[in-house]
Amino acid sequence: MKVRLEEYDPEWKSLFEIEKIKLFKVINSKEIKIEHIGSTSIPDIYSKPVIDIMVGVKEEKQLDKYITKIISLGYTYMHKYEIYMPFRRYFFKLKDPEVQLPKIIGFNDEDIDKGNHEDKFHIHLVKINSDFWINQLLFRDYLRNNPKIKKEYENIKKSLAKKEWDSLNDYAMAKSEFITRVLEKAKK
Repeated sequence: MKVRLEEYDPEWKSLFEIEKIKLFKVINSKEIKIEHIGSTSIPDIYSKPVIDIMVGVKEEKQLDKYITKIISLGYTYMHKYEIYMPFRRYFFKLKDPEVQLPKIIGFNDEDIDKGNHEDKFHIHLVKINSDFWINQLLFRDYLRNNPKIKKEYENIKKSLAKKEWDSLNDYAMAKSEFITRVLEKAKK
């Protein structure tokens, strides 16, 4: 599979803000925080056109409390991903709302073939101030404030997008060395 990158679109910020309002309404808790993360949150950088949203809760034990509420907004919950990241609940929503997928993809479910359908949103539900939370915000903010590093990241992504990948996870892993290096700088 090829990874499709698009030039930065200012509408991504608006799409995030609209989805953020929906999430606040359905979750109905003043204790959560919602952040726009990933490349679509970084102005003027090529990105996969998928809005990554990080929803933070105060305690890890609260994560499961919000699963059905997020699903009610048309998301599919990838329960099976908790094998790799038990501290995170991951959801996706397709661009085409007419495509019917299971609401929950469990540990024993086969990989779901979405066909030619693309994701529109990803949600990462995690504990506020967890390593995941902190690292996502550090990386985003460091790139926003360092044009040279942002350009370097964009060039890596463009180069990787030319390759054929077995999965998006393989593409993500190929960027991990750069991301780790940037996080080390950002933490200093």
